Amino acid sequence: MVGDILDVDDIDLRLATMLVRIARKSIELYLESGDEDSVIDYGELLKLDPRMAKKAALFVTLEKVSGSSRSLRGCIGFTAHHIELARAIVESAIASAFKDPRFRPVKREELGSIAIEIAVLGPKIEIMGPGNILIGRDALYIESIYGSGILLPQVPVEYCWDEETFLGETCLKAGLDLACWFRRDVKKYRLPGRVFYEEKPRGEVVERDLRREYLSRCSP
Repeated sequence: MVGDILDVDDIDLRLATMLVRIARKSIELYLESGDEDSVIDYGELLKLDPRMAKKAALFVTLEKVSGSSRSLRGCIGFTAHHIELARAIVESAIASAFKDPRFRPVKREELGSIAIEIAVLGPKIEIMGPGNILIGRDALYIESIYGSGILLPQVPVEYCWDEETFLGETCLKAGLDLACWFRRDVKKYRLPGRVFYEEKPRGEVVERDLRREYLSRCSP
């Protein structure tokens, strides 16, 4: 089973660029047809790279770009490695653009001002507390019988959170109280990840050095 899972360390810039381009094309084709099943030929995607057949966990984030500022326009993905990378990128892109309940569906005229970011995640690793977390590397996932939630690796970097704050905010994302991570009945996981994004809409795809960003922006 391990051999079937995409290792985040196996991702290179070529594959990341391909994934971002597929995400954008999926959104464009869905705008034309409105039919997710006819958007992409998965057989053709699997021929592009053998890694496309690996099981993957990833999120697609859409950001509305206005000058030097970016604002969230949609973000949906998979926390578990249940489906192939080819299908995960297409389904996440379409869901982020058209099915995120926080936003209205993306319109065609918006595409030129939307930049795409993808976070590819490794398997969940259970942790005890903040000492097991590395800001800039890890996503966090909180799970209990009352709810679950995830925050991606880029989130604590953007808000300059420390490890305890990151845990508390993930508790809130799961619909729990800020201190839920202290409780034994609450499961806490880190998911090591890598993040790639368009520098501008339809622009060059680069990898974010989140650890460097964090140390540069958030150190006292």
